[in-house]
Amino acid sequence: MINQNFVMNTNEDMEWQAHRAHFEDKIRQWCIKNNIGFFGTYQRIGESAFTKLVKLTIFELVMSSDDLTQLDVKLGNSGKHLYYLTDNIVDTTQTKKLKNITFISINELFGMIDCQKISNNTQTSPSRLFNCFIQRVESVRQSWFYFLKHYDLLDKGYVSFLLFQYEFYSDKSGIELFDWIHTHHELNKLPHFEQAYHELRPHVPYKNFIETTNLDSHAADSKYSLVLETYAVEDGHIGYCYTEKLHRALQSPTINLLFSQQHSLSKLTELGFKIDDFMLQIDKLPWIERQQKLLDILVKDLVAYDADLLYNNALHNRELIFDYKQEFLKGQFLDKIFTDMINK
Repeated sequence: MINQNFVMNTNEDMEWQAHRAHFEDKIRQWCIKNNIGFFGTYQRIGESAFTKLVKLTIFELVMSSDDLTQLDVKLGNSGKHLYYLTDNIVDTTQTKKLKNITFISINELFGMIDCQKISNNTQTSPSRLFNCFIQRVESVRQSWFYFLKHYDLLDKGYVSFLLFQYEFYSDKSGIELFDWIHTHHELNKLPHFEQAYHELRPHVPYKNFIETTNLDSHAADSKYSLVLETYAVEDGHIGYCYTEKLHRALQSPTINLLFSQQHSLSKLTELGFKIDDFMLQIDKLPWIERQQKLLDILVKDLVAYDADLLYNNALHNRELIFDYKQEFLKGQFLDKIFTDMINK
């Protein structure tokens, strides 16, 4: 449960959330019909009377390698097998070590989010340098907010910092969450963060633009989109997770500064997505270096704006996601998944 009661759901938010809920219910009902235990995205894997189990994780990061190893042993001791269905791209060099867990990455789930039609308005230059929309807040995202203040970037972009979080992260909300993150994660030990904290504290939750039913217009009016993925600092994890923030950025004709997991962008190129070459180089770095490289681009405005190239790349990515959406809506890919689980 989120600690704020004023979250605005856009039409696009409601659409993908409805798709996810419908898909999860479809898997749940099939499991019930076939005497298979089911655990949804936000459910922990617990005890079950069934020998076959299904865990579904969509738009969240799959379990860690250590947790999966422990679970694998437990499943083996009890004679059970788990099928882990997810939209994450998983590291098969790690998953093949698991004897009682079968991972099934479902690329068709990339089709759950598609944006509005892209306008090829190449005559107009963006009025803002960048956009950065932050809802769920943790220590690294708060450090980004501090950096935007430290480098006098806030007034150059469309920026929100809404201080949402789930209760499992902290029982704090609003300004109390802001204070808690600052001290608990020792951001106060860095002088430039301490200064930014005191300057920003009277203004949080923060938003320097009027929000409409979707954020596409603000993204289109920005040269850069600074996208802070939820699990960006989870380098070396068994899974690569892509949330709605990155999905939208891929389909937007802006220069995308994508703060996501190490090597996650190269994984997307393997699926056919267009990613800027400079981002693929940054993608190789550890997360602290990735953060500094992206900040450097933003502070110095280092990337040339090519409206036609950005439009064509966004259109390519949108068409790829649209193809995934058609497969997702048809649902035929599930037939093979269901058959494999029944027959093994």
